[in-house]
Amino acid sequence: MQAVLYSQARNNLREIINKVCDNVEEFLITTKEKQSVVLISQEEYNSMKETLYLLSSRQNRERLLDAVDEIENSAFIRKEIAL
Repeated sequence: MQAVLYSQARNNLREIINKVCDNVEEFLITTKEKQSVVLISQEEYNSMKETLYLLSSRQNRERLLDAVDEIENSAFIRKEIAL
């Protein structure tokens, strides 16, 4: 994550937006009053929101984590799907 002051961000906004969107970078933008925000792409934000939603239900979270464990331990059965 790159950190910049608000004035630097304001003067280079187009360049920063391009870096955020094209390179999946994050920027920490801080004011003189020490207020801070993080700039991320909308795609990254949507992905984070979806992940939080999927993990918000205990039952769904456990199912997803079990599935990840199965994949990591190669404890799954491969099936062909006829189309």
